[in-house]
Amino acid sequence: MRCFSAPAAHSSSTVALFSHQTKTTRKSRARERFCSRSIRDENAGVKPRRDDDDEEEEEVFGGEREMRTTNTNTNATTTHRSKRGRRKKRDILLACGSLLLFSNTSSSQKEEEAFAAGMMDFTKQSQSTFQLGPLQVTLQRLRTLRNDIFTSLEEEEGKEGKKNEDDTGVVVVKPGSEEAIARLRNATLDCTSARPALEAYANVRDVCTLSIVLKSVSKKFATEEARERARERKDETVQAFAELERKLRDVNASKEDIDAEFENSRASVKRFAESVLEAFDFSDEEEKVKREAFPDLFS
Repeated sequence: MRCFSAPAAHSSSTVALFSHQTKTTRKSRARERFCSRSIRDENAGVKPRRDDDDEEEEEVFGGEREMRTTNTNTNATTTHRSKRGRRKKRDILLACGSLLLFSNTSSSQKEEEAFAAGMMDFTKQSQSTFQLGPLQVTLQRLRTLRNDIFTSLEEEEGKEGKKNEDDTGVVVVKPGSEEAIARLRNATLDCTSARPALEAYANVRDVCTLSIVLKSVSKKFATEEARERARERKDETVQAFAELERKLRDVNASKEDIDAEFENSRASVKRFAESVLEAFDFSDEEEKVKREAFPDLFS
């Protein structure tokens, strides 16, 4: 039980101050006796009285109650009431806080578990989108490149198609041109050869985006067999890109050969996307939603 000394009395006169110090000494002795008795009562199982009631205790244990000056008495009473009010508010807040804490423990735990599960699901969803996104970009760019090359071939054969660059400003992409190779490098995300800005870095590290995606999901596979299958599909896709590049460098390559290599590349990317999706171990419903979000990859 904590004991507090008497509040300092403020008086405008030296006599009042001296009188107060004398009274304080007597009161402190009375408080010591009171504290000793309270401790004995507490040990005996009797609930001690609060120190809020120290004004009343002074009458019992402090001897006679001396008269104070008007100013000193008023200040002490105001201070006492203010402290009592603050202690009361503190006790009420502590009691209410404890009640709310213990009553809401079970519900809070459930909310925290639900929040953690939601965060894990959000992380899995966002990571899968981040890894599948580049693969869909590759398919879209391959399709655009194929259409532009076929348009150029049709122009040369005199068939109906888009007009050449001199008439419309449309870039004509022909097999054997540097434009075709640069566009393929851009479509495969540096998996045929590194772009000029990455050439120096490519000497010490694999800059192919498919390799980066595989490395990101490699620890998520449930089995070593699934991990190895994903690695094989990635290698097959890179090899398909290389075959396509060889065809695009050949000025005499036919439309049929070029089309076959484009289709082989697209199919390889889709197979690799299946492995990437498998790594995240989605439920049937979640997997269905994810497939619908990437129609080019899973159609």
